[in-house]
Formats: sequence, C-alpha cells, structure tokens
Amino acid sequence: MYENIFFMYQPKYHNNFLFGYEALLRCDINGGLVCPDSLVNNSSSNNKFDYFIINSVIDSLSKIAKADIIDKVISINVSAKFMSAPILLSAIDIEAIKTLNLHLELEILESDKIINFNRCNENIILLNSIGISVSVDDFGSDYSSIRRLINLNNINFIKLDRVFVNDIEEHPLLIKSMKILFEFIWSLNFKIIAEGIEKETTLTLLKSIGVEYFQGFYFSKPLRLEKEVYRLEVD
Repeated sequence: MYENIFFMYQPKYHNNFLFGYEALLRCDINGGLVCPDSLVNNSSSNNKFDYFIINSVIDSLSKIAKADIIDKVISINVSAKFMSAPILLSAIDIEAIKTLNLHLELEILESDKIINFNRCNENIILLNSIGISVSVDDFGSDYSSIRRLINLNNINFIKLDRVFVNDIEEHPLLIKSMKILFEFIWSLNFKIIAEGIEKETTLTLLKSIGVEYFQGFYFSKPLRLEKEVYRLEVD
C-alpha cells in the first residue's frame, strides 16, 4: 500500500495568461518530493490506477475549492492502455465534476503506445460528451509519433517533449524545421503546448514561430495546493 502520495499542480499559460494546471502525482520520500515511479510502473497493467488518479484529482480539487483554481482547465495524465480500452463513465465521479463545474483534460502519455486507435477515438468522443477534453503528452520527434497523430481525432493539445525546447536557442538552424512540424500539427487542428520552459530566450524563440501555450519553471514550479494524502493498494 502507498500511503503518502499526493498531487502538486503546475500552472500552464496561454502566452502570459494562466489558463490551467497539470496535476502531478508526487511522493514524499526522506523529505524529497519525487514522482513515485515504482507505483506508476507497478500499476501500468491495471486500468484501475487511471480511474484512481482521475477520481483522486477530482477529490483533491473538491478540497481546494478555490474559484481561481478549479475554474481553470486541470489536466491529468492517463495511460495509452487506458485510452485503448472501453472507458466506464460509471467509474468516474461525474457527479462531482458537475457539482464543482470542473474543466478536466486527460493527457495521454506518449511514451505508451495506443493499441487501438478506433477505440481511443471513440473514448475521446465519449469523454468530450461529458465535458472532458483529451490531449497528447510528451510528443516526440520520431516518425511513429507523427503517425500516431494522423490516427487521432478531436485531440485538444499536443504537448511537446522537452527535446524540442532544451537549449533551442543554441541550435537556430532547427527553428525552421520545427516550424514546419508545428504547422503540420496545427493543420490537424491541434494546439501546441511546450513544457520545460525555463528561460526567457526559449520562450521568445518559441513565440517567434507561433507557439502560444507554455508550461515550465520560468512561469512556476509545481504547487502544493492542499494537504490531502492519498492511499492506493496495488494488486
């Protein structure tokens, strides 16, 4: 059983305006805040973990209950396996979503592989029907990443992997090719958000090629907004 996990929230910005938060699972180990990788890895084959995360974030937001927080878009990481299997709306606390008027977004972890695109697209439509949007996290630069985008519909955001922003100002020749890739993504009607922004020079360069959405330490580190600790028993 894991008894000391909780959520931190990292702000996300549309240019310089706060528009949402990403809920990040954390664990306090010897006074250090880390992502509980063993918990995530041990639960990767069990979709119950995704439901647990979604409902725990909803519960966390109900305890924060601050209008300037819960009226923003709150994104939650889910596995590609979760999105490739039938989603049970009955396993999600929809009543609390309605009561709190939450604006939730599920981010599919791009490190996982979507094994059923038809099912995934059906799930996206189902989630959209109850007001939950879906995005892709950690979009990479390889061909398979691009191929996956072609097979997805109704995606809200594509979040760029840090490889796109790390030291970008030191490689100006990459800017032109990155813009071509970004224009392809925009042609699919997906918005782009860049994470890992730590320097103003990086922000300025990305803005110069049309990126408008950002997340990173330049704006804010993840914030502990409530003191609730959650417990999960892994099968």
